[in-house]
This record gives sequence, structure tokens and C-alpha cells, in this order.
Amino acid sequence: MSMPLVIQERFCRQSAALIAAGFSLPDVFAYLRVSLPKYRPIWERIETDLASGIGLPEAVDHQALAPILFQQLQLAQVHGDLAKALAVAGDYLGLRVRNRQRIGQLLIYPLVLLGMLVTLQVVVVFGVLPALALPQSHLVHTQLMTMGGGLAAGLLIWLVGWHRLTLAQRLQLLQRLPGVRGVMQVYYQFQFTAGAAHFLLAGAEIADFCRHLITVGGPLGDLGARIQQKIQQGAELADALHEALVPPEVARLLTMGQTHHLVATGLKLFGEQLFLQLQQRLERLVNLVQPLLFLLIGGEILLIYLQILLPLYQSFGG
Repeated sequence: MSMPLVIQERFCRQSAALIAAGFSLPDVFAYLRVSLPKYRPIWERIETDLASGIGLPEAVDHQALAPILFQQLQLAQVHGDLAKALAVAGDYLGLRVRNRQRIGQLLIYPLVLLGMLVTLQVVVVFGVLPALALPQSHLVHTQLMTMGGGLAAGLLIWLVGWHRLTLAQRLQLLQRLPGVRGVMQVYYQFQFTAGAAHFLLAGAEIADFCRHLITVGGPLGDLGARIQQKIQQGAELADALHEALVPPEVARLLTMGQTHHLVATGLKLFGEQLFLQLQQRLERLVNLVQPLLFLLIGGEILLIYLQILLPLYQSFGG
């Protein structure tokens, strides 16, 4: 049984609120069994793993939930603020849910219009033109071959390539896309900044956070390994933090010599700014969907006109 993102968001927010109010983990999952009974088997499997001695991050990861939830729970094992880690994961999952809903709203009208145009095209090509004894344009065959080839290529890529890639390999491919690359960079900068703020607020040092990042895996794990390697080779902290996934403002704040609490508070505030920036970038990407579909609709209208006018032109001896 898979859990939709909207349910994962509710799980994070409800669990964070209950834990912040003083409830224990068994109480939290007892509440979830009542509030979200459809996913009772998942809650019971997590409780079974916890009872057998498995940590909460691993127990949640066994249920194939969102990667950010696993990462935040791993960080919470060190800095100790489980409620805050769940709240951060819930905020990001809520952002993803809202963006998906926004994409669905943007797609409804263009897809309905595109479907009507394709229906009109089929009627014209296979109904009107034969009834008038007009020849079919070569554009029909070209369009059918292009659509068939595109669908076959997409299916082949999904079955042979993307479907078999691991999560890390998919992330590496996505980072090469121009629009997605910037969004993912801000996402990992937000993860780094928010995690560092939680560690410092719990009294730990930034070096402890970088060492723990190695256990997270993925781009953040690679980042932690690179920072640790630089420090072991004798580099200053400012030089070790010179990485694309570490915002320059964060690196400067960590090396300004301010008090521990002031640095932690500054990181927390900057993490909130990065989250807003991430939200803005995602909204800009989402807003590109509808214009691209309208370009496709314009091309479809042009094809319909050509498929009507070219046979008429040919029948008049043009």
C-alpha cells in the first residue's frame, strides 16, 4: 500500500503537533490508527519495527515514504528535536501537494481544449474529406508517425531507463535540466541550512552536523563527505564550506565568530527564507506548464487548417 503525499503531510503535521504537546510515539501511532484508519497497516508495521529495535527513520523508510521525511528523522536522532524535524518535512510535503494541485488546475482547460481539437481533426480527416472526395494531406501521415514515435520513445525510456534508475541516479539526471537544476540546488541548500540550525540550537557544532550528513546519503551525504575531507586536510571552515549546496550567506554566518545561539537563530531565519525562495521557484516552473500547452494547441489548430485547405487547393488544380 502506497501513501499519497497529502496523507504523508498530514502524518508529519499531526505527529509534530502531538509530540510537541508531550505525547509519546506509541500514543502518536495510536492516534494515527484512529484519525487515518485507511493506512492502519502502515502504522502497525512501523510500530512493529520500532518494537523490534529498529530506529524511527529506518522504520519509516521501510514504508517507502518521501525521502525528505527519512532525512529529517535521521537528523532528529542527533539534534533531538523530533517535532521540529517532522514540521519541516510537513512544510515541504505541503508545498509539493499544493504544486501538484496547481498543476492539475492549470492542465484541465488546455487538455480539454486539446482533446476537442484532436477530435475535430479526426472528424475532418477521416469523415469530411473522404465524404467530399478530397485527397488527404501528407501532414496526416507525418503527424501520426511523429505522435507514434514520440509515444514509443517515451515508453521505451520509462521501461528501460528511468524506471530502473535508483533515486540517486534520477536526482543526478534531474540536476542536468536547466529549470530543475536551480530548484534542486535551493532545495538542498534549504535542507543543509535547516539541519544545521537544528543542530546548533541543540548545542552541537557544525562539524557534528557535517559528520552526520555522511550517513544521510545522496547529494547531502556527498556534501558532508567533501566538507569532512577538506577539514581533515587542514582547510579552514570557511574554505571547507565553499560548496554549491552551502549558501554563501550561511558560510559567512558560520565563520563570523558570533555566539552559538545567535548563529543558530540566524541559520533558522535564513532557512525560512530559502524555503520561501524554493516555493517561488517551484511556482515559476508550474506556471510554465500552461503556456507550453497553449503552444501545442496553436500548432494543432494550424495543422487542422492545413489539412483542410491543402486538399481544397489540390482539388482546384493548384
